[in-house]
Amino acid sequence: MVVVFVCVTGAVSLAWSHTKLMSQDEMYEFQTDSVPSLAGLIHVQKTWPISLDPLLYHALSHAAMQVFGAGVLAQRLPALAGFLLMQVCLFFFVRNLAGERAGALAAAFPAVTATLFYAVEGRPYGLMLGLYALALLCWQVAERQWSRKTSARGWALVGLAAALAGTINAHYFGILLLVPVCVAEAWTTLVRRRIDWPMGAAIVAGMAGLLTTRPFLKAAGEFRKNYYNGGSVGLHDITRAYRSIIVNYTQMPMGAQHVWMAVLVMFAAAVVWGCWRVRRELCVASAEWVLVLALAALPFCGYLLARFVTHSIEVRYVLGAVVAISAMLAIAVSPLLKRDAVFNAALVVLGLGIVCSGAVRIHAEQQKTAARLASLVLPTELKAALLASADRRLYVQDMGAFEEDRYYEPDADVKARMTLVYSSAEELQWSRHDTMALTAMHLEQFTDLPVVSYEALKAQTGEHIFVLFHTGWDWTDQAFAQDGVIVRPLGKAMAGDVAAVRFR
Repeated sequence: MVVVFVCVTGAVSLAWSHTKLMSQDEMYEFQTDSVPSLAGLIHVQKTWPISLDPLLYHALSHAAMQVFGAGVLAQRLPALAGFLLMQVCLFFFVRNLAGERAGALAAAFPAVTATLFYAVEGRPYGLMLGLYALALLCWQVAERQWSRKTSARGWALVGLAAALAGTINAHYFGILLLVPVCVAEAWTTLVRRRIDWPMGAAIVAGMAGLLTTRPFLKAAGEFRKNYYNGGSVGLHDITRAYRSIIVNYTQMPMGAQHVWMAVLVMFAAAVVWGCWRVRRELCVASAEWVLVLALAALPFCGYLLARFVTHSIEVRYVLGAVVAISAMLAIAVSPLLKRDAVFNAALVVLGLGIVCSGAVRIHAEQQKTAARLASLVLPTELKAALLASADRRLYVQDMGAFEEDRYYEPDADVKARMTLVYSSAEELQWSRHDTMALTAMHLEQFTDLPVVSYEALKAQTGEHIFVLFHTGWDWTDQAFAQDGVIVRPLGKAMAGDVAAVRFR
C-alpha cells in the first residue's frame, strides 16, 4: 500500500511541478547549480553565494542537471526524492511501533498537508524531510537491535551518521536534527545506565558534518550583518510553523486564521490524547516516545536557535516536525485501523485527498502561471518608449521581479534589455537591510546578467525606463523623491508601473 501512496504522491508532484513557475529563491538556486562544473559550484558557494545554503542540495541538483539538462525538473528532483524518501521511512518507522496499517497512514498523511509544496520547490526542504525520517528510522533500528543483543546493525548506524551529516549539509538549521536524536539517546543511557558506544560514535560522525559547512557558512556570513529578516524572531514563529505544516493559512482572511488555529489546537490535543491511550497497548519504548516528541517540538527548538544564535528564522526551517506529527497521528488511531472497514475508509479518504488536493493545487497553479505570463507581455506603446529611451534598457530594482520576469519574459528583445538596479546605501536607508544589493553584486561575479548600481545610473543623462513596484522590496519611490528625480508615468506592465525617469 505504501508503494501506491508514494507513486500517487510522485505523480501529483510531477504534474504540479510542470505547471509551477520558479520562485525568486529557486532562481538563485538555479543560477548557482547550473554552473558548468562541480568545482565551479563549490567556488561560487565559497566566495559569491546567492543561495545561502551548504553544499549538499546544490551538488545533487547540479548532478541532476548534468544528467537531465539544466532545467526546472532536474533542479527539483532532489526535493521530490527527499519527500518520497520521507514517506517510505515513515512507513517502516511507524510499522515498527504500531503495525503496517498505521505505517501506511503515516506515510500518506504528509502528502495531504501543506508540506507537499516542498516536494516541488527546488530547494533543500524536501530533501531535509527525507533525511529527518531516515535518521529516525536508522536510530530506531539500531536501538532495537542493540536491545536484542544482535550485531547486525552496522548499516543502521552508517545510515544514522549519513542522515545527520546530510541534513546539516543541506541547511544550516538541519543541526536541529541532533536535538531529538541526542535527547533520545541520552534518555536511553539514563534508563539503562550504560552507554551505547557504537551509537554515540555514529552520532558524533554525523555531527562531524558541521566541519564541511564551515567554508560556506563563512561566505554566507557576509549577509548576516544586515539580513532582510534579521532580528524578527518572536513566539508567533512557533505557532506559525505548526499552522504552516498543515495548511497554507497565509491566504486565509484573519477570521478564518483564528478558526484554523482553534482547529489545530483541538487536533493536537486529540493526537496527544490518542497516543496516551495506546501507550500500554503498543509497548513502545520510552526512548522512542522521547524521540518522536522531541522532533514534534522542533518549532520550539528552532525558535530558541533563532532567538539566541541566528536572529532570523523562516517557518520552513522547522518543517521536519511533520514527520513526528504524522507518526503520532498514525499511532493515536492505530487501534481503530484494526477494523477493516475503518482502515479501508482511511485509505480511500487519504488517496482521494492526495489526488483531489493535488488537482486543486495544479489548477490554481495553472491559473497563476497563465496570469503571470500574460502580465509579462509589454504593450506596443511601452516597448516603443523603451526603444526610444537613452540607453534602451528596462530597469528593475525589485530583485524578485527581475529574477522571475526576466527568466519568463516571452519577448527575447525585451528580456535582453532588462537590467537589475541595486544600491547598498539606498537599500539600507529605506529598507534597513542590504540583502538584495549583496545578491546583485555576487550575481555580477559568476553570471552574465545585466546589473548596474543606482549610483552609476544617476550619473547618466537622458530618460531611463523603469518598472516600479511600490512594495517593501522596492525603494525607488523614496530614493527618487529624495533625489528630486523627474518621473513620467507611461503605463502598466509586468504587474508594476512603467515610467520614464530623468535624473537631475
